[in-house]
Formats: sequence, structure tokens, C-alpha cells
Amino acid sequence: MLRLAFLFVVIIAAPNSALAYCSEPYASVTLPSSPGSYKKPSVPYCLSGYKYSRTHTCEDWEITSYQDDVEEYLEELQDYANEAVAAANRAITFANSAKEYAKCESDDVLDELK
Repeated sequence: MLRLAFLFVVIIAAPNSALAYCSEPYASVTLPSSPGSYKKPSVPYCLSGYKYSRTHTCEDWEITSYQDDVEEYLEELQDYANEAVAAANRAITFANSAKEYAKCESDDVLDELK
């Protein structure tokens, strides 16, 4: 029992810096690759005059195919945006952890001066 009391007194009397542990932050942030303009669907030739005349010479399958390509491209852009936001959130989390680490280390140094 005397040993336990002595250990308790030593722990309480010990400087806080001896008990402090600062965990160095780590993050793996990979930036997503954009879909790129080379994947951007090209307007079919049969729609080239539609802007001016509001008429076209396309078959239904050509319009459907173009619409499918546009929808797929928009989904790729949305995925890219979501991945970019997730990467940014990981970077923010790392920055906050780095801030906490720097504060912990500085507190540790200042505690040694007391």
C-alpha cells in the first residue's frame, strides 16, 4: 500500500511534460484526375445547324447516343467534383491535426520551462 501511495505522489508531482505525448499527424491526400476535355462528347454533325434553324437531320439513335454520352460525361464530372471535395476535406483534417500537433509540441516545450 505504501508503494502505491508513493507511486501516486510521484505521478502527481511529475511535470506535465513527462506525461504529454504529441502524435505527429499523417495524411495521404491524392488529388483526383479530371475527366478532361478529350472525353467531352462531340455534337453530332447532324445537329450542327440546330442552333440557328432549330431543325436537325439526325436519326433518333444519333440523338439518343449523344444524350447518353452527355449524361455519362456529366456523371464523370460529378464524380470528379465529389472526389475533389473529399480530398479537400482530408487536407483540412490534416491541417487541423498539424495545428493540434504544433500546439502540443509548443505546450510541451513551454512546460519544460516551468
